[in-house]
Amino acid sequence: MNKINLIVFVLLLALVVVGVTIYRQYQPQADPAVETVQPAAPEEPIKRQVVHYPVPETPPQDNATQDPTQTQLPEVLPPVQESDQSIGQALEGLFAGQKLSQLLFLENFIQRAVATIDNLPEKRLPRAHFPIKPPAGNFIVSGTPEAPQISSLNSERYLPYLELLESTDPELTVKIYTHFYPLFQKAYEQLGYKNAYFNDRLVFVIDHLLDTPNPADPLQLEQPGVLFTYTDHQLENRSAGQKILLRIGQEQRIRVFKVLSAYKAKLTNMKP
Repeated sequence: MNKINLIVFVLLLALVVVGVTIYRQYQPQADPAVETVQPAAPEEPIKRQVVHYPVPETPPQDNATQDPTQTQLPEVLPPVQESDQSIGQALEGLFAGQKLSQLLFLENFIQRAVATIDNLPEKRLPRAHFPIKPPAGNFIVSGTPEAPQISSLNSERYLPYLELLESTDPELTVKIYTHFYPLFQKAYEQLGYKNAYFNDRLVFVIDHLLDTPNPADPLQLEQPGVLFTYTDHQLENRSAGQKILLRIGQEQRIRVFKVLSAYKAKLTNMKP
């Protein structure tokens, strides 16, 4: 490097040093007595419920033009905790001629139905909240003490419920469900599901029940304690809802599958 270039380089270096010194001298310093305010983190977007199978809103019905043989539905829905009379009248119309008091608990029916449906895929059911009264008689076992099995007579205990299920008009059932749906949804939210959709849960539960194995009768049992359990541990580990279907026998189970499949098709294809 010649002498002139050396002098220029030294001058440029001196200018850089001076500039940095001036910048630091006049840079505003943070006051230690003043808390530094950090920029607020962006708020997470509110999670909206994802509705897979929407239930259309039903307009108020015109009772003046309605067929008097059809079920009368209230134009204005009551609060869910005051809905027993309204839903009871609708069920009486749906199950015409049936003695509902022998089969159903009509007190808090909507809340009972929602809680039970929600728990069918679980291992245990809150029996205190059942909307359906237990079948008459005791669980019937046949076979031998060393090799017990479910008796074929046991399925007869569940026959009244199956006949009730098969005798209902699917169109009217869905109409009543759709009309009262805001109350079913409210009861579901009261269980703690503030951001979920009850009809989606209902479809999920139907799918879960349709996934129940369909073994031939009779099913083998064992009695490790007071209660009987299934010898097949894969069956024993099934959910409470699926074990109910296992208990009713293969013939009745197939009939239930048929009804559930029909209702699933309706619940997943409702139009506004």
